Amino acid sequence: MESSPQMVHERGGQEETPQRQSGASTASAALAREIAELWGEHLDSPGVGPQDDFFALGGNSLAGIKIIERVLQDHGVRLSVRDFYLAGTPAKVAELIEQGRAGT
Repeated sequence: MESSPQMVHERGGQEETPQRQSGASTASAALAREIAELWGEHLDSPGVGPQDDFFALGGNSLAGIKIIERVLQDHGVRLSVRDFYLAGTPAKVAELIEQGRAGT
């Protein structure tokens, strides 16, 4: 069973989001660029692009956890470690964030 991003409510509860739809990306380019900048901060790699691969940039589990926590803090969406690693690029992580937001 595949997990999906969850929107975290201020009361502390969580809500499941609908399953991912295949097809065109619905993530905004601005959000993908924002996530790319976040990756650049945590991977000490300026100039990360929306299609750059986390592991090819030197990403590791500690950096991944820090990025996941920052996404929760900044966007209120809890990503599973599995989903984050499978996404692999800032653009796909942005899609997960938008899916988490849509679940409200």
